[in-house]
Amino acid sequence: MPNDTRTSPPISSSLEDYLEAIAEIIAENDHAHTKDIAEKLHVTMPSVTNALQTLYARDLIVYQPHMPVSLTARGAEQAAVIRHRHVAMKKFFQDVLKLDAQEADEAACRIEHVIGEKVMSRFIVLAKTIANREDCKPLRDFLNQTMPQLCVEDGVDLISLSELPIGRQGVVVHVDENLRALKKFADLGLVRGTLLQMEGHAPFGDLLRVKVMCSSLSLRRKDAAHIWLKQMS
Repeated sequence: MPNDTRTSPPISSSLEDYLEAIAEIIAENDHAHTKDIAEKLHVTMPSVTNALQTLYARDLIVYQPHMPVSLTARGAEQAAVIRHRHVAMKKFFQDVLKLDAQEADEAACRIEHVIGEKVMSRFIVLAKTIANREDCKPLRDFLNQTMPQLCVEDGVDLISLSELPIGRQGVVVHVDENLRALKKFADLGLVRGTLLQMEGHAPFGDLLRVKVMCSSLSLRRKDAAHIWLKQMS
């Protein structure tokens, strides 16, 4: 018989994937066979067998060799929590961060295992607030325009930060290895994928003032020449 798992530690992220997959297969087909699980997760049959034995020992599934797998009440509850996290995060990545469906699904799969319920509940409130409040419409408009441009793929025309016009924005694509004080600027956020805005030039000398997230920093033009951007439209 399965052990009482009320005091057992949480299952691993890998086992959470199995539990979620079983729940999804049952929802689609009314039953889940080991072959279906292996195909869905792209794993070998021996790996499925080992995982199912562990889930059975935790009283999360009902499992017998050569028979369909079903969820216990405890397993169904835990699978529902995992699935809820996945769906909520995928929706956020698609609707707010403007990722395509596959990218959003992959990101949700990676993050859903490490986010706790306290953080998740606040995450959902944030997503609903951005999506539904009328006073968030300017933010939604900004996200709709900006997020699709935040890509750092190769082959785009680049401009050095030193040449970025005042008031314009750009996304960091590359930082030359010979940039002086590389670690210092990395600590300030001057890394690949960061959105920057040129705020101004010093009236004398070669200092530039750049906005990085909510902070402004100054750097010399000769250093900025080693930071390459995709200019935002």
